[in-house]
Amino acid sequence: MEKNEALLQIKHLFGERATDASFERALYARDLAPVPALLVDPLFRTVPDLVARPADAGEVSAVLKLASAAGIPVTPRAGASTVYFNTVPARGGIVLDLNLLRGVVELDEAKMTVTVRAATTWGELEHYLNARGLAPQSVPSSAPSASIGGWFTMMGYGIGSVKYGSLLSQVRAAEVVLPDGEIRNLTLGSDPPLDWFAASEGTLGVVTGLQIVIRRNNPMSHYLLSSPDLGEIAGVLAAVKDAGVTPYNLHFTDDACVRAMHRQGIAPDGVSGGCLLAIDYEGAPEELAAAQQTVESLVAVNSSVSLLPPEAALEEWDERYKSLKLKRSGPSELGGEVWLPVRSLLSYLADIEQLARKLRLGLCTYGHVASPERAIVMTMFFADETKVFDYIIGLSLVKKIHDVGYRHGGYPYGVGLWNTPYLGRIFTKGQLAALRARKKRLDPAGILNPGKLYGWPPLLNPLFFAVGMKCLAGIGSLRRGGDR
Repeated sequence: MEKNEALLQIKHLFGERATDASFERALYARDLAPVPALLVDPLFRTVPDLVARPADAGEVSAVLKLASAAGIPVTPRAGASTVYFNTVPARGGIVLDLNLLRGVVELDEAKMTVTVRAATTWGELEHYLNARGLAPQSVPSSAPSASIGGWFTMMGYGIGSVKYGSLLSQVRAAEVVLPDGEIRNLTLGSDPPLDWFAASEGTLGVVTGLQIVIRRNNPMSHYLLSSPDLGEIAGVLAAVKDAGVTPYNLHFTDDACVRAMHRQGIAPDGVSGGCLLAIDYEGAPEELAAAQQTVESLVAVNSSVSLLPPEAALEEWDERYKSLKLKRSGPSELGGEVWLPVRSLLSYLADIEQLARKLRLGLCTYGHVASPERAIVMTMFFADETKVFDYIIGLSLVKKIHDVGYRHGGYPYGVGLWNTPYLGRIFTKGQLAALRARKKRLDPAGILNPGKLYGWPPLLNPLFFAVGMKCLAGIGSLRRGGDR
């Protein structure tokens, strides 16, 4: 089948829910990342040829069958709440806007599961469940905009993961449309198995629905600790994580971040610097009582650590989905999101502080403990995408942040397009070979979200990338020296 014929058939099938209007197609050529066109347009075809909005798995299947027959790339998209171009086309083709796939299909309180359509946001699911005395076991920090299917295909670690595990451990089944258009209901024991699609970033199939384990909306308790001593706050974090009562959420903020919050007037009252540690628990009254004893005993034996008032802790919890609020201080932010061993947190932060002094640049760091072993750590700095040359130079500093993370056993959280130069850090050779074998088996024509996850485009070759970033860093260093 010819490409134009397939596109015409999809337009006829979808009617007003498909468009090839240039203005509307251009809206799908980016995600949350304000990447200058100079870095994008010469390398990739990010504007799709067609946007289609399927209403169910059958319509997703119809598109994939036509696209597969004509060799047309297909990019699934819902919340588009990342900055790595995971849901932005690299080779044009069709964007499947999945946002009509929303809503709860079934709630089974006896089994404590909910079946939900994939483009439903975590905020919507949380609202639905909370009204019935229930809650998700965990949610992403971008819950108001992040879709349920999207987070599943992006590792699925966030708020609540330290207690309940990744989203994969909570999913019992998923409805997935494979690249050839076959609709499958997958479990951990199916072929292909469900776990192949976790962290696959929309490259193996289109997730259209999931059955997820939920929990009771238990009472919670919240604590906010402050300390000028990074070592002590890191020690408390480790002790809380490994205590008998597992916290629901652990969120830390470094001194530079707190100072930036203070300048904006959004730091807790009376706090102008130092590190913050937010600790949140949920559970039965006896569990919360044991948690309180744990926190109070740790504060008592760490002389520099202060327990802030309960209202400050509650406000911090209420702001849990606003981790990018520092963006108010500048046009934009750049940074590196690192999947870091918790044991390396103190040494990582010390090296980031040293890097900030060397570069004479404000580097702010915050993060969540996402599992007993790992934390999702974001180190960022202010940037201005309207100053294209300075912005491009700033990208070299993002690599420096990732290099610090790598020295301490960390690697980028998520791949998409822009983190493909780091594939050798994220996966072993064996792991990458296994991923490529899965892709070849399920998508031999390579139509589903091509250009991501399994390899790098020529100009993002790790060697070229490293040399280019080093050159940009040198230029940036000369410019900063000239500005003194």
